[in-house]
Amino acid sequence: MSFIDYTMKLIGSTSTTTVTCPLCRFKSSQPLSKIRLKQAMLCPGCKALFVAPR
Repeated sequence: MSFIDYTMKLIGSTSTTTVTCPLCRFKSSQPLSKIRLKQAMLCPGCKALFVAPR
């Protein structure tokens, strides 16, 4: 793995943002990489799986 790949992986894994659950409206901190890759996120409030819009 090159230095640039390592740096991008490190930066991408540490950045988070606040996302609101579409079912219960609970706000939680989620990694930006999950939003960017359109991966399912688990709501800590109601335990629902959802995909956040960009």
